[in-house]
Amino acid sequence: MGRLFYEKQLDLTQPKAFAGEGQNFNDYLNKVARLIPSEIIGGYLTMIGFVGSVKNIHAQNITAWVVFALGLILTPFYLNNVAEADKPKRNHLILSTIAFLVWAYVTTGKQLLATISPNIFDQAIASIVLVAFSLISAVTPLNK
Repeated sequence: MGRLFYEKQLDLTQPKAFAGEGQNFNDYLNKVARLIPSEIIGGYLTMIGFVGSVKNIHAQNITAWVVFALGLILTPFYLNNVAEADKPKRNHLILSTIAFLVWAYVTTGKQLLATISPNIFDQAIASIVLVAFSLISAVTPLNK
């Protein structure tokens, strides 16, 4: 069974395709999260949760960025290893890696960016990035 996420295409000639209600923040976050392997999300959230237990603040900051880098780097490698051989995957690997970047920024960006400056993260910008990425990913062909 393949692990790559291929979004179902709506048939715009059908009335039910136009009957959907507006999306909220969680809908966009869930859409982005579906592009990322659940093992990567689970591992990242577990490790980033332990970062606060690191006693030395300098080591804590470095550990947070190492955990982030690990999730970013492992996403395409993991998906490449679990992808079905006969399915296209290049665009999916790229999109999923960017999805991890966006998802991590939205969910843990405040914690990560606080290591640089406490006022650098902005929830409104994170929301805009999330919605923009959701729209871009919807028109990105994953069959290549």
